[in-house]
Amino acid sequence: MNNQPARTFVLIAIIVTILVYMHFMPQVSLAGTSLRDVDILSDVLPEIDGDDNSEVIAKPVIPAAPTVTAKAGKPGEQAPAKKKKPCPPGTTCIIDYSGGSAHGMESFYKALENVQKMNRPVRVAYWGDSFIESDIMTTDLRALLQDKYGGNGVGWVDCGKTTNSARPTVRVATNGFTSHSVMERKTFNTSQQGISQRYFTVAGSAQATFSGTTWNNHCGSWGTSTLYFKTSTPISITATMNDGEQKSFSIEAASNVQSVSVTGQMTKVKWAVNGANSSTQFYGTALDPKNGVVVDNFAMRGSAGMSLASIPEQTMKEMAAKRPYDMLVLQFGLNATSQRSTQKQLQHYVTQMSKVVEMLKRCYPNATILIVSMSDRDQRSGGEIKTMKGVEELVSYQQLLAADNKVAFFNLFEAMGGNGGISKMAQKGMAGKDYTHINFKGGAYLAKKLYDGIMAGK
Repeated sequence: MNNQPARTFVLIAIIVTILVYMHFMPQVSLAGTSLRDVDILSDVLPEIDGDDNSEVIAKPVIPAAPTVTAKAGKPGEQAPAKKKKPCPPGTTCIIDYSGGSAHGMESFYKALENVQKMNRPVRVAYWGDSFIESDIMTTDLRALLQDKYGGNGVGWVDCGKTTNSARPTVRVATNGFTSHSVMERKTFNTSQQGISQRYFTVAGSAQATFSGTTWNNHCGSWGTSTLYFKTSTPISITATMNDGEQKSFSIEAASNVQSVSVTGQMTKVKWAVNGANSSTQFYGTALDPKNGVVVDNFAMRGSAGMSLASIPEQTMKEMAAKRPYDMLVLQFGLNATSQRSTQKQLQHYVTQMSKVVEMLKRCYPNATILIVSMSDRDQRSGGEIKTMKGVEELVSYQQLLAADNKVAFFNLFEAMGGNGGISKMAQKGMAGKDYTHINFKGGAYLAKKLYDGIMAGK
């Protein structure tokens, strides 16, 4: 006789046993991302305050931003202190720790002032984790800057399928490009990576087509498209603009980063490659304006930012010559802390990220460097949603990172409302119920906060 109730009971017992076992397991991470705890006993066991059984992390002492002095007049005359603009009410302003040096905000402001005189667009490189994946937040920052200073196009686009490929701001169709990411630690060759911490290989031939979209007023067209690569073997490349005009390039083998470009008003461009092999690495393409402003999104899911130091410095310097930037933004943190983080771990993080900043300074000696803090990240505890332990502490250490390295700092945690900020955004439909990631609506909201902070210092 078929004993169906008994089988059902056994199945339920097995599932409950597995879930109870998972309650006692340590937190699991996948590709650098901490997975949510499984706690079937949370409603029957007493609530344990995380601070009762974990290290209390002391926030570091943050030095005050140095006073910037104006240029001296006559010889021997003391330069007066440069008058600091008051921060407008309701604005989270950028704190500049540079003391007027090359990597402070002044360099970027000067580039914006000369935007119409430059023979290229003002460029912003924006590195981050899954918080900015799919062009979230960066598309709105780009649009705000392009509204004010001109320009069209989304900037950098990977030439193969990646976790950052699904972007409503550009349509991408590729064939023949194999993606390699720094997060694929076992198979990734760090010596071959480019500025996005990816590289793409081709066995013979490949094609990549990029088309504009109507996501906003600046995504539909661009004035220049450039393909970046390195090859040890001769290859041929053809660009087709708007399904019409073609331009072909015969590329010789070289040890340095190379690029080819086509210009003209475009809503679509196709890059075709022939003759490539494993000795050729493609990095990506760019859809740029001839002038104005462009923001490049370099999102890497699961990254804490420290791996940026593994990009070959010579490759970065060659990219800097080919594609100079006026501001470099580093926004990380989601994968750098957890409720179990210790003070020693956060101090180690600052040490490692300082190596990234130092490398960027060497490769881009005249660019502004802006540290954007970790966002708020909440968790449910005792029926209450509140900021996860370790978040505010990491934000303080990121501010110390900016101060120690004499660069600029923007407190994104504060801009989104501080403690519990992302849960409030989730209630307004601007963030997910994981209380970690924002959506495009939230990205637009925070991009305006960052934009206002940038403009307030001009």
